[in-house]
Amino acid sequence: MKTLDKIPTGKIERAGKLVKTGVKVGGNYVKYYSKKLVNSDLTRDELNENNASDIYDGLKSLKGSALKVAQMLSMEKNLLPRAYVERFSLAQFSVPPLSAPLVRKTFKRYLGSFPEEVFDTFEKDSINAASIGQVHKAEKNGKDLAVKIQYPGVA
Repeated sequence: MKTLDKIPTGKIERAGKLVKTGVKVGGNYVKYYSKKLVNSDLTRDELNENNASDIYDGLKSLKGSALKVAQMLSMEKNLLPRAYVERFSLAQFSVPPLSAPLVRKTFKRYLGSFPEEVFDTFEKDSINAASIGQVHKAEKNGKDLAVKIQYPGVA
């Protein structure tokens, strides 16, 4: 799975990501209605799939509560069109983790040490990733540990 090298953390950067996503969705509507002029039988299925994909990608990159919204919406099967439910359900089990360099940087910033300085062993690849953090295997003094790393700036 692809890893993330950066998460937008500032208010302006996060708002900009939302605006960019909104522009993509607007573009999808323009394309849909342009095609609809030529083919009046066109359904909204392609529009819904494109919008669901663009919105999920935007929320996925923001992590935190934004991604939690996608998780919650995916559980409401009758609230949104099928394409949204299917795409948003990825937030429940398929979230891209932070890259190893970003994990090291986050450790150093918040703990003052790199993970390999804190633990005897530390798996650079996460076991699992979720909306607000990810889990890595580690070992300290012969004990197996699960180390949860909260994503920077998404609490």
